[in-house]
Formats: sequence, C-alpha cells, structure tokens
Amino acid sequence: MHFETVCCDWMTFRHEYAEPVEPKDSGRILRVDATGAIEWETQQWEQVRCPSSDTSIRVRCDGRTLKGMANIGRFQQPDNLQGLTVVQCVERWREVLANLGFDVTGFGTRWREDTPAECGTYLTRIDLAGNFDVSDYSGLCSAASVRRIGQKLPMIGKYGPTWGYDAKRSNWWKAKLYDKTAELDGKRRSAGGATTARFEVQLGSEYLKREKLDNVRKWMDTDMAQIIYGRFAAPVFREAVSVEDWSQIPIRLRHWAVLWRDGLDLRNPEVMSLAQYYRVRSRLMEYGIDVGTPCNVVALCRQSRIVEVTPVSALRVAA
Repeated sequence: MHFETVCCDWMTFRHEYAEPVEPKDSGRILRVDATGAIEWETQQWEQVRCPSSDTSIRVRCDGRTLKGMANIGRFQQPDNLQGLTVVQCVERWREVLANLGFDVTGFGTRWREDTPAECGTYLTRIDLAGNFDVSDYSGLCSAASVRRIGQKLPMIGKYGPTWGYDAKRSNWWKAKLYDKTAELDGKRRSAGGATTARFEVQLGSEYLKREKLDNVRKWMDTDMAQIIYGRFAAPVFREAVSVEDWSQIPIRLRHWAVLWRDGLDLRNPEVMSLAQYYRVRSRLMEYGIDVGTPCNVVALCRQSRIVEVTPVSALRVAA
C-alpha cells in the first residue's frame, strides 16, 4: 500500500539563539487557545502533557532558548481531520511566533552545524498521521492486533491497537490506530463499521536525533514524511493472507504455519534452530503470516472476511 498523503499532527521544537534575546515574562509558559486568549502558566515545561487533539499552543522563551509545542496545523482550525506537512508546520510556527512578538531570527534553520557552537531549530517530537476509509473498523483492528512493528507487539486499547505506549523509552516512538470519525463526533468508542480510521506515529526526541530527523532540512524532501510513515504503517496495513489462501503456501512451509496456528512457539530450540526460524519467518511473511507473533485464532478466522482499506488525503488544501 502506498501512503501518498501524510500530515504532521503534532510538533514540539527547541530553538537555540545564536545570541541572547529578551526573555518573555521571565521564561514562563505562554498558552494561547483557539480563540486567541492568552494566559501564562507556571508549571515546568517538562511536566506539560497534551494530546494531539489539543487546540492550544504553548511557547516558552527564557532569552537563550525558544520552545514550542502544539498541533500547529490545527491551531484555529475547526478540526484536525486534515493538516499540514512538517515543513508547512514549521512555516506556520514562524508566522504565529512572529505575531506573538517572539524573535524568529533563523527559525527553522541551523548554524555552525557539527561544532560546539551549533545552534538553531531542533525538532523534538513529530506526530505523523494518515487517514483511511475502511469498510469494517472492527475487522481492521482484529487483523492489526497480531501485527508487529519491528519487535513491538500491539496492545489492545479502548479505541484500537497501540504499539510502544508501554515502552520504557518514552522518547523513542509510539503508534496507534483509532476511529477518527468517532473521535470527531465526540464518541467514546467506535461503532466498528465503515468509517475513517487514522494510523498515527509519534516520533520522540531520541528517535528523531538518531535518524537525524530533528533537523528541519531533512524534511524538505517531499517524500520524507511518506517514507518514515511507511516504516511503521506498512507492517500494519500489509495485505493479509486469508484462510482459503493457505493451500497456496508450499507444503513444507505450510507445515510450520499450521504448527504456529496450533499454538507452538517456533522459536523453541527443540523445534528448529534460530537460523532456521528466521528463514521460515521471513518466507511466511511473504504470505502475510508473522510466526513471531502469537496466533490470534479469532483474528485469523476473520481474515476470510475482506476489509477494504483505502488511503485518503490527510493534507489540507490551501485556500
């Protein structure tokens, strides 16, 4: 599946000035809501926790560093069904910050890179989101509930599967699948039928830094968001083999699939060597079967029912 349009659903940044500037209100946090109302918060920056559905923006400037967090693409918009690209969000931040009276000199760029005096803008959290029209949200959740992203198994939450939310490394990455239509309608749970689903990936500061994606320049490539998003979405939305298709699997390979389906852990050294396990797992992945994940018999049976999943645009068209 090709993920054509991906929006940035949240952005947190740190901008280090080359020279000190005038601090704002002794470095307290400035909060601006969707109506433009301003208030100053006294809590510590590190203690602020906001969902990506938050309609406010928060900014802090102590004279040396400017920090901001928000779903800036949604700011003063009716909803966040569609949003902006990462680069467009940086541009939107620059515009909003300038209007609020903050110094935006060099915002979005880096100076003196790879030197002790390096400064400029660092992205510390990016949420990427894509929308999908699905014919059966419950069926999609059942299929996704047994699919790994990397080595992470999903957990089943109230709204859909989640990956990485139980990890100790909170600044690494997380992902979730949920019913976007139900969220916009203010419903606590999905009805489970035809709807618009959203798959969202949260990239934390450690992940961004390791992949060198904390630099705005890396996002200038128009395909970058789709490429990064695809790393996480592809394992979830890959086409699954149905029960009827098992006859197409080569007999020797099918033998291992059947043992896995019956609950046998193929990683057991008494069953096969580790090298053979990785070969078998790789081959079976071509048929949509991940033997590294415990078999969910209910989900497996439901794969015989086709769930239509179609990517739809997550980007807002400029007026």
